[in-house]
Amino acid sequence: MLKNIMIISASESFAVKAMEQKLLAVEIGAYQVAARIAEIGSNIDRAGLIVLYLDERMAAMTASLQNMLSYLNDKMYESNKMLVIIGKRKDYETAMRYISEDFVLQFFDRPMNMDLFMNTVVEYMNGGEKSIEEVREQIREESRASAAALQQKRKHTADMAAVRKRKILLVDDDASYLRIIRNWLKDGYEVGVASSGLQAIMWLAKNDVDLILLDYKMPVCSGAQIYAMLKNDSQTQNIPVFFLTGNSERDSVLEILKLNPEGYLLKTFDRKALLTRLEEFFEFR
Repeated sequence: MLKNIMIISASESFAVKAMEQKLLAVEIGAYQVAARIAEIGSNIDRAGLIVLYLDERMAAMTASLQNMLSYLNDKMYESNKMLVIIGKRKDYETAMRYISEDFVLQFFDRPMNMDLFMNTVVEYMNGGEKSIEEVREQIREESRASAAALQQKRKHTADMAAVRKRKILLVDDDASYLRIIRNWLKDGYEVGVASSGLQAIMWLAKNDVDLILLDYKMPVCSGAQIYAMLKNDSQTQNIPVFFLTGNSERDSVLEILKLNPEGYLLKTFDRKALLTRLEEFFEFR
């Protein structure tokens, strides 16, 4: 079997990069392709397994997503490929209108249990002459056998989270916006706020932080300038930064991505979308 995994996703997000790194560590190659028919068609032959990563951006593609899923189903039939689906339950159920369950090895609800995902993938890729049903049954047995250990791990993680919440610094010149986002986050995270670049630098001189949410368009000192200062300082250069932007136009987003931040968030997000994105980010760190 080809020891390569094709990951279909809307973009090469931090979650996808984390999967690629984990797979590479166990000598399984992984490559990301966009959720487009042309890219899938030209890359599927070198894959031993396909992973479909259904995030919010892909789920919002509607008509083009339906066409892509129908095409993917046909290609898996032609090439005898299997599929792992990662996503929310409702998005999985939508995908299964176009994908035959015969081609689905496993579904993982987001946020995903990375250990169980890796066990599933490694077991399948190293399955040798075993039939798909034999591999599936072995995966189910291992899942049942490890259920207690997984529950204990989750309990330990929850206990640790109760002891130490992740710290997030919000940087935005809009005081009302800072107040809203802080209220959304305060139950699950320790939250610091700064209304200018100077305040942010002063706050970071006295505090450790796990993530910075930084407004891209700010007066006096822009988000890009603050980001450059952070990356040029040895004490802050490794802190991940998500830019916040109210402009969803392509050129504006590309301008942000050229700076190579950890990610970006549109200010049109609601509380649920923000918490989900942060949960996914910290899951892979």
